Amino acid sequence: MTYRLSELPTTTPDDPHRSANRVDPYWGGVWQHGSVAQWTSRDHLGRMEASGLTGRRPRALATDPDVALNRIGWDWEAKLDLLGVLSSWRTVTAEQFAAFTGRDLDDAKVRRVLGDLFALELVDIGALWTPGSRGPNQTRARMLRPTVGHRFDQLIRPRMSYPEWVSVTAGQAFLTGGQYDRHNTLTVELALRAAEFLPVATVLGERQAQVAELAYVATGAPVPPTLTSSQKTGDAVIVRADGLRIVVETTASWSKSAEKKAEAWARAMEHRPVEDAGFVVVFVVADRTDAGETRKSLAAQVRKSIARTVRARPGNAHNRTAERMLVVDWRDWFPAAHTVSEQFLFLTADRPSGRDGTWEQVSLLDVAELQGPVAMESPTAVAHFASGLRLVPHQLREGMTRPNLSDITVRRFGLPSIPYPLEHRGGKHRGLGMERGPAVPAATIPPRLVF
Repeated sequence: MTYRLSELPTTTPDDPHRSANRVDPYWGGVWQHGSVAQWTSRDHLGRMEASGLTGRRPRALATDPDVALNRIGWDWEAKLDLLGVLSSWRTVTAEQFAAFTGRDLDDAKVRRVLGDLFALELVDIGALWTPGSRGPNQTRARMLRPTVGHRFDQLIRPRMSYPEWVSVTAGQAFLTGGQYDRHNTLTVELALRAAEFLPVATVLGERQAQVAELAYVATGAPVPPTLTSSQKTGDAVIVRADGLRIVVETTASWSKSAEKKAEAWARAMEHRPVEDAGFVVVFVVADRTDAGETRKSLAAQVRKSIARTVRARPGNAHNRTAERMLVVDWRDWFPAAHTVSEQFLFLTADRPSGRDGTWEQVSLLDVAELQGPVAMESPTAVAHFASGLRLVPHQLREGMTRPNLSDITVRRFGLPSIPYPLEHRGGKHRGLGMERGPAVPAATIPPRLVF
């Protein structure tokens, strides 16, 4: 059974950029040809103008760099929101950014932020162009990525509080550089739809899906020498309500590199059961809409490779890697534009866990079919900590409790609470921040110091 996105209960009913309203990046003709957008940075656009290769630049890209620098502190939260999304997901459409943050692209503040960050060479703007491409959704489908360089460290980081830096980067370096545009936007769309329609605890981006970190460091296991400097990473992580990490690997092709990554995941699984390690991997095959029979051959190729991998690293009777390596076709979950199947609503995928390696369907959301991390210490804590990160869709951050980074700092200095200077008045000493009644409440932590 299939459903229109507009028919489903949603966690963001009032969001103008929710899934039913966004351009469908798979079925909408966005990637009919090629897989890379046409990108421009401020420097690149300036050189093209000097060569006479462009006409009048759009207003959104015309902000003067000096003006942008003078108001760098304006719209601070909105700027950090965008940089936080790009820090983890790397490449998004403008309306995907809006969906992550709950902001409206038609808001003058958001338009100003995009113009300022482009002028400051912090963000590149990407466009999808084919003959005859016009229409109002051209702007909504505009793509965003971090500009290559050190501008974040030069302009933004010195102005950030520590909690702000953590909320943007999740405690990691702010990466720039090229990415696979089609691959990234499809992965982002899948994560946003999971956050909107499924009973999940949180969703995390590429930077939180590294094999070494997720499969070893996060659970206290030693990292193998082959992974100590490895950049192998999944594309996203969907965290189930009981803390199970569902690693998403989106693929439109299959190569030796992909096989090696699958082997790295299987190796991490074979000696550590899901009850302890707390993760599974699903390979989402997202070939082109016009692939025809090629699509079927790609899906078959991925299945054969995963079957070989689990035969080479089978685990044991109580921990079969075949039960934790799954494959699904994008069209099985999303069979038409702005449409989902019942399989997506249960995150149903196939795994080679049947008798003699036959493939069988399993729901990734069903605890009875797929064991959760019952032996892991605090398996659901990741959702609480992640709720302070701007890379997480806004509806999954709201209402969550999490440790306050300023409280952690205070405890490190051996103090029971935030110290206040004392004032002497009427022969009594009283902390300046202490509550003095309803009219004068106690001093609170400034918002920029709250995680």
